[in-house]
Amino acid sequence: MDKKITVAFYIVISVFGIFLLRLWYLQIIKGDEYRRIDERNRIRVIDIPAPRGIVYDRNNNALVKNVISYDISMVREDMPDDNEALAELGGLIGLPLEHVLKLAKASASPYETVKLRRNVSFEEVARIEARKNDFPGLLVEVTSARGYLYGRTASHLLGYLSNPTPKQLSRPEFSNVPRQAFIGQTGIEKSYDSILRGVAGKKIVEVDALGNTIKFVRIQKPLRGKDIRLSIDINAQMEAEKSLEGQAGAVVALKADTGEVLAMASAPSFDPNLFVAGIERSEWRALVNDPDKPLMNRAIQNQYPPGSTFKTMTLLSALETGLVSEGTSVFCGGSTYFGRMFRCWKEGGHGGVGTHRAIVESCDVYFYEIGKRINIDTIAKYASAFGLGRPTGIDLDGEASGNLPSSQWKLKTKKEKWYQGETLSVAIGQGYLTVTPIQMAKLTAGLVNGGKIYKPHLLAGETPELERTVDVDQGHLDFIKRAMLGVVYEGGGTGGRARSNIVSIGGKTGTAQVIAGAIRGKKLSAQTQDHAWFISYAPQHDSQIAAAVFVEHGGHGGSAAAPIAKRVIEAYFNPPKPESEEEKQEAAGGEEQKLEEQKPEEQNQANQNQPTEAQDNQQVEGD
Repeated sequence: MDKKITVAFYIVISVFGIFLLRLWYLQIIKGDEYRRIDERNRIRVIDIPAPRGIVYDRNNNALVKNVISYDISMVREDMPDDNEALAELGGLIGLPLEHVLKLAKASASPYETVKLRRNVSFEEVARIEARKNDFPGLLVEVTSARGYLYGRTASHLLGYLSNPTPKQLSRPEFSNVPRQAFIGQTGIEKSYDSILRGVAGKKIVEVDALGNTIKFVRIQKPLRGKDIRLSIDINAQMEAEKSLEGQAGAVVALKADTGEVLAMASAPSFDPNLFVAGIERSEWRALVNDPDKPLMNRAIQNQYPPGSTFKTMTLLSALETGLVSEGTSVFCGGSTYFGRMFRCWKEGGHGGVGTHRAIVESCDVYFYEIGKRINIDTIAKYASAFGLGRPTGIDLDGEASGNLPSSQWKLKTKKEKWYQGETLSVAIGQGYLTVTPIQMAKLTAGLVNGGKIYKPHLLAGETPELERTVDVDQGHLDFIKRAMLGVVYEGGGTGGRARSNIVSIGGKTGTAQVIAGAIRGKKLSAQTQDHAWFISYAPQHDSQIAAAVFVEHGGHGGSAAAPIAKRVIEAYFNPPKPESEEEKQEAAGGEEQKLEEQKPEEQNQANQNQPTEAQDNQQVEGD
C-alpha cells in the first residue's frame, strides 16, 4: 500500500508539474501573443472618417456640404463563413453574394471594419436593426456623406469621391487615411483633398463573444476638414450649364484682372452624387462607355482648332511687326490664290476691307494676305506669350496643352520644313493649331487687360499670380479691343447676338472646320458640323470678365456660341434677385391670368413683333 501511495503521489506531482510547465509556457513564453489575441477578441478599433470641409462659391453660397448618412458595417472576423449565411446577409442588406464576398476579401485584416452599404434609407436601417441578433457584429453607423447641392452643376470642376486605390494607399500622403474612407479623385475634391479631408478618428470599443458592443473604451474624435471658398460665381456657373443643355461644349469665364475662374462648365456633365455611396458598377460602366464622354472636362482637356477667334492674335502679330497698320485695306473678292485657292467664308466677298472691319466682319481674305507675308514663328512667338501651346497651370488635374505650330515644331514632329501656304491656314485658326477653351479665356483676358497674363486659379482670396506682361504696343491692344466691340455692336458684325442692354460686351466669333474642304452649301450631319467659338469680354472700359464659349458641332460661332456668352456675362453682372415661394406663385399666377385675358389677335401681333434670327442685330452667319 505504501508503494502504491508513493507511485500515486509521484504521478499526481508529475501531472501538476506538467500543468505548471504548460501554464508557465502559456503565461511567460506565449503570454504576450495570447494577450494580443484576447485583446483583439475583446477590443475593437473602429476608424471614424473625418467630415470633409464645406465648399463655397465666391459669395459664400454652399456648393458642397456634408449630410447625415446611415452606413452598414461589419467586422470581417464576425462575418459568416459559409456562402449560405453570407447570401442571407446579402439579402438582408440588399447586396448580391458576389459583392459581399468581394468586400470580405478586400479587407486587409480579419478585425477590420468592412463597409457593406453606405447611405441607406431609414426604412432599411429599421429592417436591419430588427435582425441584428442573427448576425453578430453587424453595425449601423451614423456618419457624414458628401452632398452636392446643385447636382450636375459644376460637376467637372468640383469632382467626385471614392475609396482610395491600393496604389494611392501606398503613397505617404495617404498613410493615415482609412481604407474605407473617401478621397477626392477628380476636380477640386482631388486638388485640395489634403485640406478638405481632415484627420480620421478612432473609436475603441469592448465587445462580447458575439461581437456586440459592451462599452466604449476610448474615442479619439476626428478633426473636420477645412472649408474652402472658390472663385466661382454660382449665378454665372448655372447660366453656363443651362445654356449648354442638350449640347456638347464648354464655357470658361475668368476675372480679367486676377485670373480667378468665375465659371467653368463642361457638357454633357454627370451627377457627383452618384459617387456618394459608392457608385454601382453598371452606372460606372454607363458613364465610362457613354460616347458623349460626360466624365471628360472639355474646358481643360479637349483640344480644338480655334477658328477665327485666333485672328485677334494674327492681327496683333502683324501690327507689332509692321506688316499691316490700322489703315491697311485689302480687297476681298471671295477668295485669294497662293499655290491653291483659299476661299473666304462669304462667297461673294467683302469688297474693300480695312483692318477694323476685317475683325468685325471676320474677313478670311484679309488674314490670308497677312498669312502670305508673316513668318509662322512670329505668330507662334506672340501666341505663346499669351499662353497658347502649354497648360495654363490651373489647379485641376489632367489639363491638355494644345498645339502651337512653328517651323521647329514641324521639323521635329513631321521631319519636314514649314511651307508658307500652311501659314495661311494658321492665320485663320486652322491647320495644326489646337487650343483648349481655358487657354482661349486666358488669351482673351490678356488682350483686354493690357497684356497681363495671369495664371487661372479656383480659390478665392488668393494673391493673383502674374506670369508675365507681354511687351506689345498698348495702342494695338486697344485697337483690337475696339474691333471686338464692333463685332457685337456694329452693322455686319458677326457677333451681334451677344449684344446686351445690361453691359457692353466685345467679342470675336469663330468657326472651326471639322471636314476640310467641305462643299459650300452642302448640309452636314450633326457629327460633321463645324465647331462654334466665341471669345468675349465686358465691359468695354475697365474690363472685369473674359470668357470663351465652345459648342461642339454647333455650326456658326455667331449663332451658337455668342448668345451663351451674353447670358453668362449678364448673369455675373446682373444676378437674379432671390424670390420667396409666395412671390414665385404670385408671378406665375399673374402671368397665366395675363395670357388668358390677351385676345388671340393680340397674341398673333405680339408674335409678329418678335425679331427673327436673320433680323437680330443684323446678324451675319459667316463665323
